[in-house]
Amino acid sequence: MRVNCPMLAVIGRKASGKTAVIETLVPQLIKEGFSVASVKHIAHENFSIDREGSDTWRHWKVGANPVIAFSRNEVDIMIKARNVPLEEISKAALSFGANVVILEGFSSMVLGERGIGKIVCVRSLKEYDEFREHIKHDLIAFCSLQDLGAQILNIKSECKILVEKTLNFIKKRAKIIEILNSLARLDCGRCGRNTCEELAEEIYYGNASVKDCVVMEMRNRLNTKVTVRGEDVPLQPFTSEFIRRTILAMVSSLKNVEISGDESVHVNISK
Repeated sequence: MRVNCPMLAVIGRKASGKTAVIETLVPQLIKEGFSVASVKHIAHENFSIDREGSDTWRHWKVGANPVIAFSRNEVDIMIKARNVPLEEISKAALSFGANVVILEGFSSMVLGERGIGKIVCVRSLKEYDEFREHIKHDLIAFCSLQDLGAQILNIKSECKILVEKTLNFIKKRAKIIEILNSLARLDCGRCGRNTCEELAEEIYYGNASVKDCVVMEMRNRLNTKVTVRGEDVPLQPFTSEFIRRTILAMVSSLKNVEISGDESVHVNISK
């Protein structure tokens, strides 16, 4: 999953304190200078924020998408969509000026995801044990509305610790994303890691270097350059040569054009 800004998820079962955690975190993050977007997962299959019979509902019925409700104090953008990737949510948040995204819910989507911080709200030690078995990466904290032991923060009395842990994750994650954006992000495995995310984390901890990204190190030696809307597209050597030879073959068929076959090719795609 490609995430474009620090993202964390507050997960847990019903009435476990998820919303209370978000009410605690958002004001503190804003005080620290962050702009925060929140995304609430609603499990009801047919849920709609709109109501049947309203003017906007009638717009839906005739096929408008999105439908935008505009008033003096609020603009509501309603989009009909299914299975939207979380990376698209982070892009949308960035477009509105947010630099941190907090998810409420989404347990099944984020439990095993690397790069998304997890705050897990539990109601009992049994739930603590159940969640602990499934958390793979980036655990920020377990917390509860009750006192369940030292390993589980009390949402009310230990909120300062929770805020501190969250801030530490966000600052670390922002640096890792910066590193990640300097890599090819092809997950090609040529650096010896499964993903570019893993390499970025190792670079952050000082166990690797940006030079370990083979694709980025080779880019100046390739004979093909592709730029899309001002951004260079990282290319594997095989892809680079395939593009170059294909374009040269097409150009060589034009009148009054002589191609020797060893030329470099620059492709610039703009709007």
